[in-house]
Amino acid sequence: MVVGPWVQSSPIYAATAAESPVLLTAQEPLTYGAIRKTYDWSFVRNKQPVSVKVNVVEVDLKNPYVKLDTVVGTGGQLTKKQNVRKMANETGAVAAINGDFFNTKAEGVPMGPQVSGGKLVATPPYLTGWYSFALTKENKPVIDMFTFQGKIVARDGASYPLGGINKTYYWYENDGVHEEGGHSMVDGLYMYTSTWGQADRSNDGVTVPTEILVQNGIIKDIRRPGIFEMVAPADGYILRASGKADEFVAQHLKVGEPIFSDYRMLSQDPAVQYDAASFKTMIGGHTILVDGGQPAPFSHEVGGVSGYSPVARTAIGYSQNEQYAYLIAADTGLTLPELQQFMVQIGVYKGMNLDGGGSTQMAARPLGEFQTSLVSADVGYERPVVNGLAVYSLSPKGQVRDVLIQGATTLFIGQKATYSLKAYDDYYNSVKADEIPASWTSSQPIGAFQGNVFTASAAGKTKLTVASGKATKSIDVEVIGGKDIASLKLSSSSTSLMANSVYTLTASVQAKSGAKANLPVESMSLEFIGFKGRVEGNRLMVDSIDKDVTEGRIIARYDGFSTMLTMPIVDSKVAETFDGMTPITFTSTAGVVGSVYKATGLEGTKVGNQALVLQYDFTKGTGTTVAYAKFADGLKIEGQPESFSVKVKGDSSRNWIRAEVVDSAGKTQLIGLSEFANWSDWKTLSADLTKYNFAYPITMTRLYVANPENGHDERELKGQIAFDDLAFEYKKSTPAVKNIVKLTVDQKSLTVNGKSLVLDQAPVIYKDNTLVPVRFVVEAMGGQLTWVDEQRKVIIVKDNHLLELWLDKTELIADGEAVTAEVPPLLMTERTMVPLRIISEKMGWKVTWDEKTRGITLE
Repeated sequence: MVVGPWVQSSPIYAATAAESPVLLTAQEPLTYGAIRKTYDWSFVRNKQPVSVKVNVVEVDLKNPYVKLDTVVGTGGQLTKKQNVRKMANETGAVAAINGDFFNTKAEGVPMGPQVSGGKLVATPPYLTGWYSFALTKENKPVIDMFTFQGKIVARDGASYPLGGINKTYYWYENDGVHEEGGHSMVDGLYMYTSTWGQADRSNDGVTVPTEILVQNGIIKDIRRPGIFEMVAPADGYILRASGKADEFVAQHLKVGEPIFSDYRMLSQDPAVQYDAASFKTMIGGHTILVDGGQPAPFSHEVGGVSGYSPVARTAIGYSQNEQYAYLIAADTGLTLPELQQFMVQIGVYKGMNLDGGGSTQMAARPLGEFQTSLVSADVGYERPVVNGLAVYSLSPKGQVRDVLIQGATTLFIGQKATYSLKAYDDYYNSVKADEIPASWTSSQPIGAFQGNVFTASAAGKTKLTVASGKATKSIDVEVIGGKDIASLKLSSSSTSLMANSVYTLTASVQAKSGAKANLPVESMSLEFIGFKGRVEGNRLMVDSIDKDVTEGRIIARYDGFSTMLTMPIVDSKVAETFDGMTPITFTSTAGVVGSVYKATGLEGTKVGNQALVLQYDFTKGTGTTVAYAKFADGLKIEGQPESFSVKVKGDSSRNWIRAEVVDSAGKTQLIGLSEFANWSDWKTLSADLTKYNFAYPITMTRLYVANPENGHDERELKGQIAFDDLAFEYKKSTPAVKNIVKLTVDQKSLTVNGKSLVLDQAPVIYKDNTLVPVRFVVEAMGGQLTWVDEQRKVIIVKDNHLLELWLDKTELIADGEAVTAEVPPLLMTERTMVPLRIISEKMGWKVTWDEKTRGITLE
């Protein structure tokens, strides 16, 4: 919650931004009367160049086919926060932004007022400098500061001031009426309707509540003191009283008697009059930003919203002619003075600040879609918020205006691709797929359609076209063959290989045309060396490891193109199962409370299995808050592990999960496992230890959960996670082969580590390139060579290198990359001679040339 003294906007601070023009880079209709515009803004901040992207939804308030209204929580209820995209989709909006500020430690209700669909949802607080945006029944936009007047009248005529409707606790500011810093619930009487979606009503422990249940204007029950374990009924409300208000209840309210309420919202400026009861919509905000088309002095202290720091921002404004409303979201960070300059440049005449930072979100419906998608958010995070401002279409059904094709533009031979057709009507609203007849064709015979599924049968380029009524649309598609590939890289979800393990394989292709795509693993033929395994989809199941091998290789081939993935084979040793008596204690940073204990029967574990549970509560902590599970005696780890893994049952808290390790030199290292714990089931987390340069042996001292100070309130403050099966992985190793091979041009001999061998074909100079007999050289260097006679191809494998060369062709494949040599391999006296330069470079060999003796040394 933001409180404090007022400050003025600094025009000098934003001078460089004001001098830099805002550029409109894209725009797309959302519905008839609403357009999403994307702006790029480059300027200098603190002598450093800055580039910011800002999304703006421009709504025509004079268009009868579009509506602007507020959305709230889940199912239209306060206290049930939800991200903006879900609120928009739940209510059928075509776009939405986040709205009001809220106390992250309270129930999750807006600080300011809210009117939705003409219905009062929440009233304004007694705070100064907090603006609100509203639309009158004539769709006239209003940005002003509002206040609230209300009272409850008993049957005997006695009355008591009503503090507000659907309000949580807050602290008064110096408004000339209330004592600054006073708690709003002290002596307060507040009304709660069925929109308040929980039974607990503003009970933070400061006051003792008395509650009154009212239905159809009659007092049905009184709990003094006490609360009703229910949500207020739709045909009534619940009053919450404390202090002097509780005394009023005791003296004047009785069960069975009628009760009356009288309240209204009005401008804080007595000279301004509104028919506030007829507002169609209203949403609370923060400081004024723009007034009269110019940056306005801030109406409220902005330190609490990081006003002079570049963070994500949300704002609302309208044009001078009152025709257009502007919903603004900048997810890459602006200061408030910079935001003011941006708003002025795009035509905002009057505008105000909305909740920003981690709350900033904009969702918008792409053309042809039925759901919105996220277009702006702070670091892509969709924070649950209390409310938002949404755009709705009121258009009738129109004729199909255009169609859109969705589907892959890069395919591989044998791959099946499904193409979908999207369409929108004259009002830019989506048309259902079953209302769109479609006929699909390909311009080239490199594949065929069955319905809307295209199967690629040959390499090449084609144009896929769909016809639907009078509308047609085409997309260009490239089917990549082996000769089209510039590089093919195979990767695994792990850097090491273990028996009885499962890995996810990914094959990434870059075509010579520049196109990039993932090659389906099932489209490749795979050869396993050093282990037995099988592949289902993109999942590799390792059944067993061959005897006396230290690494496993996967050679993947697609249409004559090859690549290889080499993975060291490791042994895993479980260091802690948490089934034994290892002493583990709870520690934390200041203010954090929690516990650590061992538990059985956790969901997702075997019967009788014991795991370590770490509970934490960061609510009263400050700065970066941390909860530790400390190994009391330290967990001593033998040997020199390459990595470690631990099973973690998450809590969807988005907190960090880490480990602490101390090496034999006394150096402490913090090992990151996850910086976004967004799962709730069991997941195996792992960390590479080779990058830490430990002095072995090492000791693990703590496992822990952390909530960094930056973005602290964007993560859950309470939760629990569980750990199980802490294991370390050790690499199998054998001494590397380090042969030294010496050859001489035009001499039929070579030496390997000083031992002489006779060649039947000497090295030669050909077109300024040295050619060597490939089999002798590769095997002398400890590699493996295979000759494929039907393809006149040489395959070389050594360590993590794979080379494939063809006789009389300068094109070759080296470690998954297409390479062109200066000269091709040649056949001389029935021996394959290859250019030494290219294979030595690709195999990582050191080559020394002795000009005097014409001698060659390979290492």
